[in-house]
Amino acid sequence: MEYTQLNNGVKMPMVGLGVYNIADSATQGVVEEAVSVGYRSIDTAAMYDNERGVGQGIRSCGVAREELFVTTKICEPCFSRDQTLHTVDASMRRLRLDYVDLMLFHWPVGDTEVMWLTLEELYHSGVFRAIGVSNFYPNTFRQIVECGTVMPVVNQCEAHVLYQQRRMREYLKPYGVAFEAWSPLAEGRRGILSDTTLRTIGDRYGKTPAQIALKWLVQNDIIAIPKTTQRERMKENIDLFDFTLSDDDMQALQKLDTGHNVTGWPSDALTYEV
Repeated sequence: MEYTQLNNGVKMPMVGLGVYNIADSATQGVVEEAVSVGYRSIDTAAMYDNERGVGQGIRSCGVAREELFVTTKICEPCFSRDQTLHTVDASMRRLRLDYVDLMLFHWPVGDTEVMWLTLEELYHSGVFRAIGVSNFYPNTFRQIVECGTVMPVVNQCEAHVLYQQRRMREYLKPYGVAFEAWSPLAEGRRGILSDTTLRTIGDRYGKTPAQIALKWLVQNDIIAIPKTTQRERMKENIDLFDFTLSDDDMQALQKLDTGHNVTGWPSDALTYEV
């Protein structure tokens, strides 16, 4: 596993397991399986309704807590410090962990200034090792930077070889904020797993189209959190660190960018200002 150092000095695995849409009753087993094949990062959220299962899996997986990286997200629109504290406390009670490695502001709802300043307070008290945002674009990301004293460590947005988010990545660079991709395999849509370019490049390295798509992200310093419940797919999705794509390969993959996402989240319509 390769790691990236976030802007506050915390190290985060470049590939983790996303658990969106996995039933809470199944999540403990999925987390245990993932850790057993080498995952050290698990990404959940309050809205996934499986924080309880993630916490159980983290506690029972047999790997020391300090070796694991747990991300969750608050999503309820809060308009006061007390509301935000209540929302965070609900997540922490479901997880039953002493701390969370990364707490994300899931999307820009509620009073973003109050919510972010409350996350900063909890970060300084040690409840979180790092704080960041998800689905924030320039018009809303700027509000966080202007109101706070702690720079987000990451911005987690939809990104994959079919939607490469080059403008957003460039926008974040001056802030030193890492870019993290959700749906890094485009939810398997638009023929990504049968794409001729991905398959041809994969054949040269003995890798699958999915591995090539994920490797493209990692080589562009994009953190990825692919989701799967299957052990063999879990192993496949982190078997990325024994080869390096050539410059020609990277350029060929860059041409796959359609400029359009697959989930409908707004992005390109928003103004980018560096």
